[in-house]
Amino acid sequence: MNTILTKSVPPGEFEEVSIEMPDWQARFIKLAQERNPIKYHVCTMPTLSKDIQDELIKQHYCHLILESDHDKHFLTPLSK
Repeated sequence: MNTILTKSVPPGEFEEVSIEMPDWQARFIKLAQERNPIKYHVCTMPTLSKDIQDELIKQHYCHLILESDHDKHFLTPLSK
């Protein structure tokens, strides 16, 4: 999965996921399988599990990190 620093928030609506949500891991994987744009904050999700990373790679996601705030991460599916 490519990781890119971006100067601004990517366009579109992003589903936010946090480890504070019930069943967050299953929700994260489901969003990836549906190829929805996802956002998360490092404070509420310091690392992504191998299962989540594998699904993101399988679904051809790009990992975007906001240049002005490295704690804000965005995951966008690339065209297949």
